[in-house]
Amino acid sequence: MRSVQMVAALILAAASIHAPARDVSREQSAVQFARQEYERAEAEHKADAERLAQTRKAMDALKKQLDQEQKKAGLSEKAKQQAKARLDQAEQALDRAWKN
Repeated sequence: MRSVQMVAALILAAASIHAPARDVSREQSAVQFARQEYERAEAEHKADAERLAQTRKAMDALKKQLDQEQKKAGLSEKAKQQAKARLDQAEQALDRAWKN
């Protein structure tokens, strides 16, 4: 009976030794999983931030191009109006010449 108690005591002692080891192993696994998740999230964030910077750069270039095109369109509109005014004057002069 005494040997049974000793064996039981040894089993309990061994179980108590293994329990913290299993907890540490489980926690190590949890830390490793969390680290991998963080690294994936960090890589995704870095890629998103780079795409955002590239998009902003492209938008700035497009904004500059838009401003230039608007200015050019404004100038060509003014030139068109001036040409139309000259055309109208020339047509009126021609009409007057035909009437006389």
